[in-house]
Amino acid sequence: MESAESVVYPPRYELVLRKLKHLIEEKFKEGDKLPSEVELAKFFGVSRATLREAMRILEEEGYVIRKHGIGTFVASRPILQTGMEELQSITKLMEKQGYQPHTKDVIITRTYPNAKEAHMLKIDQNEEIIKIERVRLADNIPVVYCIDRLPAKLFGEKFEFKGESLFDYLNDNLGIYIAYAVSDIIPMLAEKNGIYKKLELEKNDVVLLLDQIHFDQSDTPILYSSNFFSPKKFRFYIVRKRV
Repeated sequence: MESAESVVYPPRYELVLRKLKHLIEEKFKEGDKLPSEVELAKFFGVSRATLREAMRILEEEGYVIRKHGIGTFVASRPILQTGMEELQSITKLMEKQGYQPHTKDVIITRTYPNAKEAHMLKIDQNEEIIKIERVRLADNIPVVYCIDRLPAKLFGEKFEFKGESLFDYLNDNLGIYIAYAVSDIIPMLAEKNGIYKKLELEKNDVVLLLDQIHFDQSDTPILYSSNFFSPKKFRFYIVRKRV
């Protein structure tokens, strides 16, 4: 049996943090105003300093929004989440988390790449690409705006993609398996290029751009994609291990 001296208890603010999360999930909905710090500190039987530390972490984790002079409100929670170290189609991700994937505003063009697109796909600018633009929805909620480019020489004159999983289309029709991707992660304003309209956001909202090149098992670049995710609806996390 452990001695009393060897028992380590978590800081009080961590206990309050857990209770706050449970309270929010059980009693409040998005946009609701929380009780004041004084009321919450009294409710949990802790000091205001302890309560403030728990609230600070709660805000950092995106559970609440604190508006100076007005109060603290329950934030909207992302409906989808995935690890940054995982590579899977958005279609499969939605299905795994219980959502019906849909696609709207699909535009498919055969065009010539700009300098960056040609560089990413390791082709010349006089070689055609297939460019696909679309909005992906979880049930009927827009969560990501996608721009995908592929070398047209992969398909010849025939390209019959319907707008759902591009990974599945490549694998099923061409035998191309996307093995890995190299990604740049770029926060940007949703106002740029009218992205806020496509994702039903405000102009000053921030979106997360995953600008990534996908490779097959032979390290050949196959797909260059720019995916604009709404952090309000899509949460990324990463598991980091000590080395």
